[in-house]
Amino acid sequence: MDWLKFIFAALPVILHWSIVLGLGTRIILSRRDIGTSLAWLTLVAIFPFIGAGLYLLIGELWLARSRVRRTIIAGQQFDTQVKDLLPHETELWSHELDVDRTLNAYATRGLGIPTLQGNRITLFSKAHATFDAMVRDIDNATHTCHLLFYIWCPGGKADHIIEALIRARSRGVTCIVLLDAVGSRPFLNSPHAQTLRNAGVEVAAALPVGRLRSILERIDLRNHRKIVAIDGRVAYCGSLNLADPAFFKQNAKVGEWIDIMARVEGPAARMLDLTILHDWYVETGRLELPRDEPIDWKEIEGKGSPLSVISSGPGQWPRATQDMILAMLYGARKEIIITTPYFVPGDIMMNALITAARCGVNVRIVLPAKVDSKLVRYASRAYFDDLLQEGIEVLLFRSGLLHAKTVTVDRSVALLGSANMDRRSFSVNFETSMFIYDDAVTERIRDLQLEYIADADSIDAAIWSRRHTGVRLVENAAQLLSPLL
Repeated sequence: MDWLKFIFAALPVILHWSIVLGLGTRIILSRRDIGTSLAWLTLVAIFPFIGAGLYLLIGELWLARSRVRRTIIAGQQFDTQVKDLLPHETELWSHELDVDRTLNAYATRGLGIPTLQGNRITLFSKAHATFDAMVRDIDNATHTCHLLFYIWCPGGKADHIIEALIRARSRGVTCIVLLDAVGSRPFLNSPHAQTLRNAGVEVAAALPVGRLRSILERIDLRNHRKIVAIDGRVAYCGSLNLADPAFFKQNAKVGEWIDIMARVEGPAARMLDLTILHDWYVETGRLELPRDEPIDWKEIEGKGSPLSVISSGPGQWPRATQDMILAMLYGARKEIIITTPYFVPGDIMMNALITAARCGVNVRIVLPAKVDSKLVRYASRAYFDDLLQEGIEVLLFRSGLLHAKTVTVDRSVALLGSANMDRRSFSVNFETSMFIYDDAVTERIRDLQLEYIADADSIDAAIWSRRHTGVRLVENAAQLLSPLL
């Protein structure tokens, strides 16, 4: 019987080291960035059972085979449709700055995504004005209304979108709505979704979750995109969810959410429409090719803004958003202004920001003073010391949760979209952002950034360095977990 006691006594040790060695080998072979690998190795070594469970759930970007197969088919259809936009690709870049040419080269050569000229862009910085404009465009739709959002929260102006879609469907307009299964779970299970379905609007969930699905694919992959496309002619893209700030997350005590949305007319609107249709096929298996009338872009071409629509996510140009932002930062010569609600950049992005500052670029980062995630808040603030030491100005916005995700560089190129400046947006979530190569539009985005700066407090490096040791400990502990966030 002694040998049985020995086996039972040794079993936990054997299991411990089996998990550490087996999972550790897999983590090392996965060839991800060093910070993420070390974080997982540390977690598995100290808490092998908890670490193994978490790694199986969220450790790798694995998808169900059926989803991978549909993604490949959708990508092939997407490429075919994109070729129709090639006549509107920007060809002459000799008058542009180096950063513009670099971004254009990466988008076209590295990703195969054309930079499209002849787009008219209208910016909206107020949610209610954005919803009113969306309703007007939906009411003018003649063929299709396609919506893709992370969150749809009923109440206020967001309900006007429901009414507009029902009116559009009554006119015979094809209407599809794709919502993230987690972000929009309350809406998908509400009478509002059923009302839309009863009216003939097709409503589907992106990346559904459940016990069986948690075994088949990673459950924390989310579709974070925010796009409206109407008749393939007009589209909206930016940071605004279908949520009226006066009704959304009022109990979070962070104030109203502040967003920017862009209305786009031109070839880029078709590209945004194709992004929705790509995701719709992946989720439903139903291919909805554009059935709109041929579009004559001549009324805008030559007078509009060139831009690249960059959609990134697992299996869809992974890390494309991160790489485009890196190209922006390394190409900067005078100024970088960033606004983002969640700032967990990782080593690669931090190196780019610090390098820019050391080269004499004026770098300013505007973040909300209050966010709806304490863990992200602490992880974010752990980066401030390094930024402040390099002369990078960090400002905390006072009047609400600044949710606008923007970057402007040298007053000539801008980013506007759904991606946060964090690891999740760079490598886990499905995101869509526009990289705009137009001085006038960039200047308008920069003006909004300056409005946020005027309503923000700049962090004093000397005062920040004197904060309590306990606070530092919490921040640094959260930062250690940042590769897993």
